[in-house]
Amino acid sequence: MYEKFYKLNEDPFHITPDPRFLYLSESHKQALASIIYGTEKRKGFVAITGPVGVGKTIIVRSYLEKAASKKVKVVYLFHSNVAFKDLVRTIYQELGWKATTNELIEMVNGLHIALIELYRQDKTVVLIIDEAQNMPIKTLESLRMFSNLETTTEKLIQVVLVGQTELEEMLERHDLRQLKQRIAIQSQIAPLSPQESFAYIKHRLSVAGLDKPSIFTKGALDIIIKEANGVPRRLNVLCDNALITGMGYQKNPVTATIAREVVTDFGVKQRRSPVWKLKVAALVGVLVFFSCVVAFSLSPHAQETAQRLGDTVRQITKPEPARFPVSRPPGEPQAGVPVREVPPPSELQEIRELPAVPEPKAAISRGARDNPKTAHDRNEAS
Repeated sequence: MYEKFYKLNEDPFHITPDPRFLYLSESHKQALASIIYGTEKRKGFVAITGPVGVGKTIIVRSYLEKAASKKVKVVYLFHSNVAFKDLVRTIYQELGWKATTNELIEMVNGLHIALIELYRQDKTVVLIIDEAQNMPIKTLESLRMFSNLETTTEKLIQVVLVGQTELEEMLERHDLRQLKQRIAIQSQIAPLSPQESFAYIKHRLSVAGLDKPSIFTKGALDIIIKEANGVPRRLNVLCDNALITGMGYQKNPVTATIAREVVTDFGVKQRRSPVWKLKVAALVGVLVFFSCVVAFSLSPHAQETAQRLGDTVRQITKPEPARFPVSRPPGEPQAGVPVREVPPPSELQEIRELPAVPEPKAAISRGARDNPKTAHDRNEAS
């Protein structure tokens, strides 16, 4: 679409995994070397993992091109959500064999015999499982059965597991510990560094036929590289849309303004530091406070409300007068204290003339009370 405007031979930033556009960073080189070494040396199991969009599939496609020979038979499974029995049946079909039974054990035994025959012909069978993190746990656990298909010195089938970082977490499960122990080589593909991202864009433009230094300004590349965060797929999308927008504005090279517009259109927000966010939040809070004060001062009821508020405050803060004890005449009862009535003199005379109460006899001890004879003797004495 824009190839003629920028004088390119083809689209440099399509997202299909074309091995011609493969840029080998250090982690990409290691991943590709791990697949080649693991399959050629018949190590059995190889695991390649990495985040979304870092280029795992293009590494696999590059290997398939290098392995396109009569000595290597590749079974490429890109739909991994299958049962183990269906997986074995797929291997039969891809290798041009016909299963004579539907029993899983017999199918695996027949596969073993066929693999031994290919091994005698100096041929290697490679099973590549892409998006392996989507494979059922039961199927992954059953993959260890392929490890038993071997000679005394080498594995008869090479299994390459390619998946996102979730695959690493799955392999840590207790029920997959036997499979993890059988993985001989494991490699991780990391996002590109800023320098590698710049080299990645330059490499793809060169493959597409660009004969000048760049069709992006340095400012545009800085914005795109920062927002892509080292993910090649995002680099492709942002660069492709920047070139389309630049052609619309008839701009060559693409400027930082165009790159910023593309970033905004894709909803990628410019990252701000936490300090900047705190400053903005404080400024907004101050503005809101003063807006409320101004709005209140302009309100028709502001003066009346302020007067009421002032009266309330004065009433609350008004000091209470001091209280002193009040003297009262003699004989006047004190407020709040009950007064006891004094009986008249006649009643007092009657109380004085009452006969005296005789003193009680000595208390009888418990022992005397318990001994009747002792009590009788005391009565006689009295």
